[in-house]
Amino acid sequence: MKKLIPYFFLLPLLLLILLFYIIPAVSTIYISTTDMGRSLRGDLVGVKNFARMFSMEDPVIGRVLINTVVYLFGALAITIGGGLVLANATFSLGGKTGGFFRLIWFLPRATPPVVWAFLWIWAFDPTKFGLLNMIFRNVGLAERSWMSLYPMLIVILANGILGIPYTMTILSAALGNIPTEVVEAAKIDGASGWQTILKIKIPLIWWPLSFLTIWHTLAYLTTFQYILMITGGGPFYASTPLALYTYQKAFQNMELGYGSALALVLILLSVIIIFAFRKLLGVQRET
Repeated sequence: MKKLIPYFFLLPLLLLILLFYIIPAVSTIYISTTDMGRSLRGDLVGVKNFARMFSMEDPVIGRVLINTVVYLFGALAITIGGGLVLANATFSLGGKTGGFFRLIWFLPRATPPVVWAFLWIWAFDPTKFGLLNMIFRNVGLAERSWMSLYPMLIVILANGILGIPYTMTILSAALGNIPTEVVEAAKIDGASGWQTILKIKIPLIWWPLSFLTIWHTLAYLTTFQYILMITGGGPFYASTPLALYTYQKAFQNMELGYGSALALVLILLSVIIIFAFRKLLGVQRET
């Protein structure tokens, strides 16, 4: 009887995993092989939904995949690069000054998503009331329709900057764990500031830096709420990545069969990219 006690305490967790992970996953796999639509009834069609993607029968899927790659690497570059620069800068300031600037840079993360999206919409509003257009008008430059001209750049900046505070905080803590003797020895040997960062600091914080890269990769591949609120994926799918396209097909167009197939491809793509990054970055389990 005592041997069953651990399983008794694990039962609620196992039930949650079954209810919210295993059953939805199996259901998604099944629905992807049907033509289920608004009626929530569908006939089995086998791999027809997947063939629709890979044969480019869907005229939008090519553009969506390109958008996904551009969005992913653009947002990653801003998040990881900006977080690393700010972590080093605020850590170098030290004390209350560094803590104050970290607090200021953490404000975007504390901002409600709707407010954050509204600020970007207002900044790039194509009318005369948009922030950038007001600035351009005051300096004698022509106003522009920012949302139509640069939708992908806008969502990359909005999401990339939002990821900086978390990255900066983790990397600042990692920099604090570097022994000061190592940095001082490098300076005594004649290493410049950039050489100290590239040859000493980055290798010593490679584990958290790699983790943040992989974590944000998964986040940018599978989340789309800010894109939906700022541009809606438009104009004409110009800022629609695969995650948002999956949502649109499944829950806006109610093409549940095709949407489920897109979701499975998104999951597979996420797994491939994560393992590729683990190999590329040389991430291994710490002992």
